[in-house]
Amino acid sequence: MLPRNMPDFTSPSEIARETLRRLAAKRVAPTPDQYRAYYHEIAGTQAEEAFPTQAFKGIAHALPRSTPESLRLAQQFEHAAASGSWPMMRRAILALSAAEHEQNEQMLARLLHPALTALLADTPELATEARQLAQECEAPTPSDPEALARRLESFIRKLEWAGEDQHAVRESLLALLRLILQNISDLVIDDRWLHGQLSVLSEAFAGPLDIRVLDEVQRRLLDVIDKQSHLKRQLSDAQERLKSMLAGFVDRLASFGNVTGDYARVLEGGADRIAAATDMSELSDVIGEILTETRNAQSAAERSTEEIATLRAEVDSANQHILRLQRELDEASELVRHDPLTGTLNRKGLDEALEREIAMARRRGTLLCVGLLDVDNFKQLNDTYGHKTGDDALKHLSTVVRESLRPQDSVCRYGGEEFLILLPEADLSEASAILTRLQRELTRRIFMADSSRLLITFSAGVALLDPQEPAHIAIERADRAMYAAKRAGKNRVLTAA
Repeated sequence: MLPRNMPDFTSPSEIARETLRRLAAKRVAPTPDQYRAYYHEIAGTQAEEAFPTQAFKGIAHALPRSTPESLRLAQQFEHAAASGSWPMMRRAILALSAAEHEQNEQMLARLLHPALTALLADTPELATEARQLAQECEAPTPSDPEALARRLESFIRKLEWAGEDQHAVRESLLALLRLILQNISDLVIDDRWLHGQLSVLSEAFAGPLDIRVLDEVQRRLLDVIDKQSHLKRQLSDAQERLKSMLAGFVDRLASFGNVTGDYARVLEGGADRIAAATDMSELSDVIGEILTETRNAQSAAERSTEEIATLRAEVDSANQHILRLQRELDEASELVRHDPLTGTLNRKGLDEALEREIAMARRRGTLLCVGLLDVDNFKQLNDTYGHKTGDDALKHLSTVVRESLRPQDSVCRYGGEEFLILLPEADLSEASAILTRLQRELTRRIFMADSSRLLITFSAGVALLDPQEPAHIAIERADRAMYAAKRAGKNRVLTAA
């Protein structure tokens, strides 16, 4: 007699027939799951887990296929899912795992070199260690993984220390620079030529350093220095001409003094001769000589008066020229790349900001959007409240824009009541959302015209700038979208196709 734990049926056909008989006897529906359970119960075996084909196919569909290698791995996984074979699926999963590990090692190597080595130019020993670690990560047969992990951990600690040191050095240098700027400002109270440059530097170093800020400071200072050098040369020439005229004036006064001195000596000598005269003929000669010298002195005095008047007019003209140059020099010290009314960038500043942002987008592979906005009903506001109120409204708008935009954004007065905004690192939807938030902020911050509360709104168009296309093409697309927003009812933002 067989043991109780041994099955009564040994051949697959006998087990199958008995399975169907028991399902019928117990009136159990012969579903695949019920059949499998009774079959293994009769055979005394363990049922294998069902193969989740649909779930695996869903995973296969979601796998990346952007590179030839990822496409190959996705197709391998997809084939294993369709086969229903656990061994094939095991191989496919292991292949994915190995590829993921290799990709992580490659990314770590790229992070170490060239990314980190470029940032460690001031610490060559750390840059060398980063290159060595990158080479080990990329090696076909890496060294002891645990030893490599320990080296990476040690390197990370060194990076933390170096970062703290560099941060401390940077903060100390900035503090020192701010102190120098403050001291120079105190020393040059009467030198307005330097105040423009110092204000630009002080403004730039007041907050966190940024490549955009530093680039803008450099461009503005170069322009200011060039303009000031030109005007200073003109001012120096004008001052030299004024000195020359004053020297001539003094010389003329001296020559007139010589004439009057000679005349005084003639009069004094005539008086002596009159006192010693013995007859009228001697008096006649003396009087004739005095009359001649009197006419000569009178003629010299008239000439001197005319020349002095001419010199005075020239001096006045030179002084006016110097004052005009001084005013131009003072103006040159202001923000020469900014609109004088609103403080936003002018066209020159926009061209340079566009050049910088396009180059940065190409270098980093990031997006760049442009937004063109136009104040709604601005002519009506001007006609109703006057041009001064219109100017104040533009200043109010530009203030709200500058305070509401992100630090990396730039705003330019494009013309009249139009403003162009550069929105780096933003796609069309993000750029549109930024301008929409700006519209909401304008509705919150009411503009006051005398005692009237006015709501300033704008219509805007947004375009994504292709780094390979000329900037004016994207601006034209944003302009068309802006006019479409005007026609659609104003106070809205539309994106360009």
